Amino acid sequence: MMELRVPTPPRVAYQGEPGAYGEMAIAHHWRGAASAVGAPTFAEAILMLGRGRAEFAVIPVWNSTIGEIQDTSLLLAHHSARVKTVSEVIVPVVHCLLGLPGASLSTVRYVGSHPTALAQCRRLFTNRQTLQPCVAHDTAGAARELASLGKRMRHGSTRQAAAPWFSPYHPAESTSLAAIASAHVAPLYGLVVITEGVQDNPANATRFVVVQAKDGERW
Repeated sequence: MMELRVPTPPRVAYQGEPGAYGEMAIAHHWRGAASAVGAPTFAEAILMLGRGRAEFAVIPVWNSTIGEIQDTSLLLAHHSARVKTVSEVIVPVVHCLLGLPGASLSTVRYVGSHPTALAQCRRLFTNRQTLQPCVAHDTAGAARELASLGKRMRHGSTRQAAAPWFSPYHPAESTSLAAIASAHVAPLYGLVVITEGVQDNPANATRFVVVQAKDGERW
């Protein structure tokens, strides 16, 4: 497919928070000439198209380690009468184990990330059975929530807008927690890279499709 060319920087929806792989896909495809707009879920990213809040959305549909991403494929099938695929982009995915300063492989017990990212790192949990995978809504979001835990511990506050991924585990020490995300997420949230390349496949990559609303479609 040919690369999209638009006269003005488009608004492009993705699922996640700053530093997510969807945001990386936007940067790859538009080479910085687009405004990335995060959404809590893939469904809400699609909804942005229907409400005219974004011109395009990037949705992951396939990964070299786990194959088809069924949830998003079903979502796109559900909206097939409303949206169309106009291009695609393949993004190399190098997952890293991120923690707060002082954390190490020997201290970490709970690891949070998006379910798709956790599935791409099964060997990590098989080889180190002391690590507990924990589901978070997003890779970058898991890192941000971990960073906010460190701030709360330093400042003595326990207030949080929504329950973070680690809340069921009641960690006594922040160094017992880590997140799986891209290395470039670490400086965004003041985290450190504990281990690089924890994905099963060294050539791990995800294919995103670029979709837009069909002419005149609003929902």
